[in-house]
Amino acid sequence: HSPKDTLLLYSLSLSLHFLCPAMATELESSLIFALLSKCSVLSQTHLVFSLLAVSIVWLAISLFFWTYPGGPAWGKFLFRRLKPGMTKTGTVIPGPRGFPFVGSMSLMSSTLAHRRIADAAEKFGAKRLMAFSLGETRVIVTCNPDVAKEILNSPVFADRPVKESAYSLMFNRAIGFAPHGVYWRTLRRIASNHLFSPKQIKGAQTQRRVIASQMVGFLEKQSINNGLCFVREVLKTGSLNNMMCSVFGQEYELDQDHGELRELVEKGYDLLGTLNWTDHLPWLSEFDPQRIRSRCST
Repeated sequence: HSPKDTLLLYSLSLSLHFLCPAMATELESSLIFALLSKCSVLSQTHLVFSLLAVSIVWLAISLFFWTYPGGPAWGKFLFRRLKPGMTKTGTVIPGPRGFPFVGSMSLMSSTLAHRRIADAAEKFGAKRLMAFSLGETRVIVTCNPDVAKEILNSPVFADRPVKESAYSLMFNRAIGFAPHGVYWRTLRRIASNHLFSPKQIKGAQTQRRVIASQMVGFLEKQSINNGLCFVREVLKTGSLNNMMCSVFGQEYELDQDHGELRELVEKGYDLLGTLNWTDHLPWLSEFDPQRIRSRCST
């Protein structure tokens, strides 16, 4: 094969994976690489030219997807849904395009992400739904109660998004991040019968009353001493105490020093709450730029 044939095969493989991944099967990939193995040895100039051409094709496809409302993830999704001979029909969900490749990651990279999203919805006139992209993940948000009710009652949205830190910290067994299916329904049944049954809730009534009394007393003591009440810290400690009593039967006083345990819990919450770029940009997973994977394993 000539260098032009090789370039054509490279471009074909890349186009298949981007435009129609369902067609880019293992058999087809094997066929392409088999054809490449029959090609004559390329010179360095031809190789550089081929890689440059493939990069241009990849960039052009990515920019094409980015032009859709909602950004690259929505563009890729909507383009794949079009069948031969079909044209774009239906109502398009408004939303920011963000940046090529990464989408609107900047919307979520702040502690006030809800305000940024609300501002973006107002800017694009998204009164019922707004669409945006987090890398290759499609996202929709709504402030409309009717739409929210429909979303929360639809099986389409039953699954939680894949989150590497949740799987690592909770050993792929947490009910909050389990995929919708038999396993999740089994966990829900166990929780309903053994954790949140009327008998169990009534049995823990004394425990909750004691913890609530401790929280009120601690806030009162803080207000008397310096007039400042750190409500968030008291709520965190009270929640931790209730969890330890329920799971391990271990009771803590609110003014007791249990810094090591709180530090572990805080680290866990921080890892779960951090926007992990590799969850939405799979090509970054090998690099672990935020050290989420390494922190979860230690």
